[in-house]
Amino acid sequence: MLAHQLRMLPPFEAFWDELPAFFGWLASRPAPRAPAPYLGVPGEAVIRTRVLPVRAAVPLQVRGTMQAHLDGIRFAASNRLCIDLLYQDSTRRIEPYSLRRTLEGNVILHAHNLDKDAHRSYRLDRIQGARITDETFTPRFAIELTPSGPVSVLQSANRGSTHLPPTRATARATGTRAPNVPRRAPGTGPCGPTYVYRCSYCGKQFPRKKRTDRLNPHKNKNGRPCPGRNAHFVRIRR
Repeated sequence: MLAHQLRMLPPFEAFWDELPAFFGWLASRPAPRAPAPYLGVPGEAVIRTRVLPVRAAVPLQVRGTMQAHLDGIRFAASNRLCIDLLYQDSTRRIEPYSLRRTLEGNVILHAHNLDKDAHRSYRLDRIQGARITDETFTPRFAIELTPSGPVSVLQSANRGSTHLPPTRATARATGTRAPNVPRRAPGTGPCGPTYVYRCSYCGKQFPRKKRTDRLNPHKNKNGRPCPGRNAHFVRIRR
């Protein structure tokens, strides 16, 4: 059911095999020992921001390609899936572990090369492709590729600012002005879906903003009081 929403649907067995350890943890058994941090070169800084911090000299098209590769690599790492990495015109299968910035300013992907059975590092701007496979792996080291922090917006080449105008709520809290924010017309309800219920007794339908099958006193379609107080859900109207 999730296959149409995911880049690659992880194998069912990858989750099924984890259940004994999970239920053992629920039963207060000792948790499995966490893998050790990935060893890197002294001076490297781990990168966990959602949007890739790159030098301003890097063209926007190259930034977009690097970000797309990184998104796929992070998805594979979080689901413990191997990657077929196209790098310098050859493909190698890797286990992704860490993204770091070197002292020279390069962004490096640290991984375990399954073909060589050894550690390898790859400059992100030189990655030509990253295909997620359905082969799972057990982490040898701590995976440091999970993004953190707020979702940022990349600045466009033709626009100087990408900040959204404040809402009325934030304007009141910060004392700033929120121009061009339309006010809601009096009597209108909040935005969102409308739930339609039908009276089980008279068949009259009632649109609601909250999901509840209890009805207030009402009249039937002929204008007479209806004794029905229960309703059943019909549909969602947006």
